[in-house]
Amino acid sequence: MPTELQKLIVRRHTPGRAALFWGVLIVGGAVCLATAFEIGRARAGYSIIAAELDSHQKAAEIKTLTAELRNAKAELAANEMARRVDHESYAQVEKSLADLQSRLGEQSQELTFYRGIVNPSDNIAGLRIQQVKVLPGIAPRRFRVRIVLIQAARQETVTSATADLSIDGLRGGKAVNLPLAEIGTSSKVLTFSFRYFQELETEIDLPADFLPQRVQIEVRPARATSSIRQTYPWKIETN
Repeated sequence: MPTELQKLIVRRHTPGRAALFWGVLIVGGAVCLATAFEIGRARAGYSIIAAELDSHQKAAEIKTLTAELRNAKAELAANEMARRVDHESYAQVEKSLADLQSRLGEQSQELTFYRGIVNPSDNIAGLRIQQVKVLPGIAPRRFRVRIVLIQAARQETVTSATADLSIDGLRGGKAVNLPLAEIGTSSKVLTFSFRYFQELETEIDLPADFLPQRVQIEVRPARATSSIRQTYPWKIETN
């Protein structure tokens, strides 16, 4: 029986060297892939450094534009405030001017009034009706009638007199006259005494179906044989 020689091969087991080999292989492959990726992006016109620089540039531009926008908003707000102040100042000046004109008109009326007392234009001394006003009352059909009487300053005596009034108008399509005795709320006849000027005021209530047109005033001095009578158009004033 022939003898067969068997060979026994003994191999050394080195796991550390194998792991190192595979690790180097993997890292090298990753580096190659990253290099290839960067080469590809560079060939395509893209660069990490360029992108980073561009990002910083865009951020700086955004910051600058934000500051400019904030400044523009502040300037707009300031201009708007100035416009409002200018408008309010103009309105205030306009109001002050209107007030001054109103006061000037009132003083002019007062000056004319007192000139009529001191030096009447017609040089006629004695009692006269200077002014008649119809003012609104506290109710829709209630009115206040104000009468101003004067006499020249050279008239040194005290004048006593009575005043009466009536309202001409239409009622039911017909012309009628309503005396103070019918429409007066309190006084039926106005009695007074004065030297230079006198202001009289009385309230009247008009019927709902009455349309006023004129105011008749009659003043009867106590020491005179004739009375003073004048007619004024019905006009409601505010003061």
